[in-house]
Amino acid sequence: MFNKEGIPFFIIIVPFLSILFISFFSISYYLKLSNESHQKEIIQYQELEVKDFDFLIKTKLEEKEQEEKKFIKFMLTVAVVILFFMALFTLLMFSIIKNIIKKYKYKVQNREDELKALNENLSVKIEIGIQQAKQKDKKILEQAKLARIGSMISMIAHQWRQPLSQLSGILMELETATRFKKVDDAYILNAIDKSDKMIEFMSNTIDDFRNFYKPDKIKEEFLVSTACSKAINIIDATLENLGINLIFNVADDKKIFGYPTEFSQVILNIISNAKDVLMEKEIKNPKIQIDINSKGILSIITIKDNAGGINEENKELLFDPYYSTKDSSKGTGLGLYISKLIIERNMGGELSVFNDNEGAVFKIVVTG
Repeated sequence: MFNKEGIPFFIIIVPFLSILFISFFSISYYLKLSNESHQKEIIQYQELEVKDFDFLIKTKLEEKEQEEKKFIKFMLTVAVVILFFMALFTLLMFSIIKNIIKKYKYKVQNREDELKALNENLSVKIEIGIQQAKQKDKKILEQAKLARIGSMISMIAHQWRQPLSQLSGILMELETATRFKKVDDAYILNAIDKSDKMIEFMSNTIDDFRNFYKPDKIKEEFLVSTACSKAINIIDATLENLGINLIFNVADDKKIFGYPTEFSQVILNIISNAKDVLMEKEIKNPKIQIDINSKGILSIITIKDNAGGINEENKELLFDPYYSTKDSSKGTGLGLYISKLIIERNMGGELSVFNDNEGAVFKIVVTG
């Protein structure tokens, strides 16, 4: 049925057999017709009572025999020619098919070799990819940590500016009173008491910042307003110093389940970004508004500013890592990326952004 290349024989043999069958059929049919014609002539001659009938019959038979021999010879010649060309055709087809199969086998073999090499190196490539991903994640976290430390130092400086000024005033008053010999025990004790309060405030500020950036170990229930207030307490001195009005509205507060410190960091990061945009665009009467509401089991927190909004081409890229609309010296492009990871991956919520008639609106939706 098949040759060694896997090609069915009938593809080549069928045309040859068909032509051979047609040739023999043509010869047989022609001989049959000739014989029938000869018999009819004999009958006609008998009916006409032709003279010398036997001689005529013999002559006709000889002519008929010669014609048949010529026809057979012709048909045999045709058959030989057909067989010759069919043999050439067969050899040609075998050659073409053999070349096609050879090329196909070569391609298949090359592909198998490539797949084999790929499989051999696949584990190595996967390991390299995992290591590169880990290094990238590590780099992202390190850059985020550095950016967070810089932001924290800046906010601590703003928080300490007022108590340091008050301490400086107390010391100046104490120095003046000493120079004019108006210092008594009560005055000194009062100055010490005020100074202790300022120092305690500054110490508490350090504790607040340290606890604020300390990662949560386990999930817990907490009020949305409490987490937002922690973020506001960290940055309110900075906003006040820059003349930015912060509006905090709590329409419907409820408890949610998650990481309270991480949630506060998200709120702080969005407020900080809004602050930077307001200062960069030099907005008159800058403001940031935080609204807390709920709908069914969902808690909805919106944080908006009046900085004019975000360009449409930047919206799709806003939460991508390393993408930032700020100058490279002012931002790493990781804050919103990490914020989205915290809300959506760690707390199962959603963080999105859109524009209203005044500016950008960041919307956080989490399950209560």
